[in-house]
Amino acid sequence: MRFSVLALALGFAHLATALLPVSVKDNMFVDYNGNPFVVVGVDYQPGGSSGYSNSASSDVLSDEDTCLRDAYLLQQLGVNTIRVYTVSPWLNHDACMSVFNAVGIYVILDVNSPLGGESIDRYTPSNSYNENYLKRVFSIIDAFMGYSNVLGFFAGNEVINDATSAKVSPPYIRAVQRDMKNYISLHANRTIPVGYSAADDATLRIAGWEYLQCGGDEDSDSDIFISRSDFYGLNSYQWCSGVSTWATSGYPALVSSFADSSIALFFSEFGCNTASPRTFTEINGGVYTEEMLKVFDGGLIYEFSEEDNKFGLVSIDSDGAATLLQDFVNLQGAYANMTYQDFISDAYIDNVTSPSCNSSYIKSIYSGFDSNFTLPDCPATDMLKSGSGNNNIGKWITWNSNQTTYKIYDIDNNEITDTAISVVSDQTVPDYSKSSSSSSSAAPSATATATKTSSIAATTSTEAATTSSSAGAVSAGVNSFAVSVAGLVAAIFAL
Repeated sequence: MRFSVLALALGFAHLATALLPVSVKDNMFVDYNGNPFVVVGVDYQPGGSSGYSNSASSDVLSDEDTCLRDAYLLQQLGVNTIRVYTVSPWLNHDACMSVFNAVGIYVILDVNSPLGGESIDRYTPSNSYNENYLKRVFSIIDAFMGYSNVLGFFAGNEVINDATSAKVSPPYIRAVQRDMKNYISLHANRTIPVGYSAADDATLRIAGWEYLQCGGDEDSDSDIFISRSDFYGLNSYQWCSGVSTWATSGYPALVSSFADSSIALFFSEFGCNTASPRTFTEINGGVYTEEMLKVFDGGLIYEFSEEDNKFGLVSIDSDGAATLLQDFVNLQGAYANMTYQDFISDAYIDNVTSPSCNSSYIKSIYSGFDSNFTLPDCPATDMLKSGSGNNNIGKWITWNSNQTTYKIYDIDNNEITDTAISVVSDQTVPDYSKSSSSSSSAAPSATATATKTSSIAATTSTEAATTSSSAGAVSAGVNSFAVSVAGLVAAIFAL
């Protein structure tokens, strides 16, 4: 039911309806109907890692007006997914998550932060893997698991990034993944994928992938199987647009090295900026080609806002005004010209079984890698069972405007006056918010009975977004229903 459109006609506020959740099937993300979901996205952390503080009154997903600004820009860019690196579990994210949901954008969240005690220390993991750390991790899950547009959680980012960290940290990554997946199973009303984001090191990322994807038969050893990654992201900058080609980028080696993956693979960061402005030739020449998508499920361009490292698509000034950079326009054009929708199909989902864990095999890839599968015990078993105590449980809400008050300028510094988002999410989905009566219930499967409607991909047009029914986009079709005024009011009060 198009509550948002009808409500506007009747003078109501915007009513958020939920995107259908994405899950993992074998080596790919799939939508609620089991069709391949290809990640077309951007890494999103305005202000950078230094902009986060435990004492701050806001984070990147807590200010509605800011999210309206960025949702408009992301919608014009044509993305269906963002990655957010650092958020506070104690702040309210309802408005921002509802806004991103409304424009058809899924969110992958890192559970860690750059602050002390809020991530696994790659060199002394045994000291940092403690109850206080897991309280943050579990609290992040509590704060976000009620939003069905949460695609997944990253348990770690580049924890293994050199020889020293490879010797000591791998079992702790698996331990955190085990704890997160057990917590989700106990306290959430759906299964939410958990994975890892690997550093741009050719040998370490292969050893790490082999270590994190293995698990063997689901019934053989529950601890080992549960602790495996559901997905594995590569932070990869080896294709530099304007410089690299398919042959020189190393992409053929990526395809052959990861060809037999039993979990979903994608680029959690990509977009080398050796040549600037970037022309993003890797979009249609590499990442979204038939050969690449047989192994990798799309990716996330680094990054949305211009920071000190000069990877930005937009520049945001101290007053919150956003100006498009040439990279934005170039990426928008590259996304608009993608043709993967023409060939992506169920055939790209390999029916694969998780390999058995073999420590010797992993050491043959990198001899200094700690491939021990005897994991440390969870240091917060009581909290795991009873909950983190975080009462800041995310839920869908209404909002009163579809246009930001912040100014947005094009690349010629002309103000864009119509910056209203186009509300395209129009879904019916089970309620995934946590409640006391259902916090320990089993998560429904991806094939659970539900009214089948579809997610709708954001378009790259600068006009109003239109519905897409292409395979591999966020959705496959839309069900619309005629609703009387009386029926609408009843539906609203039922939300």
